[in-house]
Amino acid sequence: MLALEQPLIDELGKLPELVKVYGMADFDDLEKAGKPTPCAFVIYDGYRVIESNRQRRAARVETRWLVVLAVKSAASTIAGGQARLAAAPLATTVLRTLLDWVPPPGYTPLSLETPPPPVFQAGALLFPLAFATQHVV
Repeated sequence: MLALEQPLIDELGKLPELVKVYGMADFDDLEKAGKPTPCAFVIYDGYRVIESNRQRRAARVETRWLVVLAVKSAASTIAGGQARLAAAPLATTVLRTLLDWVPPPGYTPLSLETPPPPVFQAGALLFPLAFATQHVV
């Protein structure tokens, strides 16, 4: 179920707008981690069973992935307006890229899901986008 992490990182890594794309192991407090921005984190967000066949020992599952955009701005750090302005076109680019992306064989195309709310901390905006795909395990 975690096999899609690296293909997602590779696909997002092609975007010149992102300095770097990290996996979920690198998702840490942006201040402590010292990651250059704008960057993105690909995070596995669980799965749900859609269909299960006990005789064949197979199940169709839907896995959920978050792409958390991290944008930092020194200007107006309290209000976060500059970070939000910088994140808007980046979010549009990531959405277009991943909704048009053809995942590896066995996975359905990504669908857009409802994400958790964004977080603004220490001058950084963490803006999550949520996606789901189905495959058989």
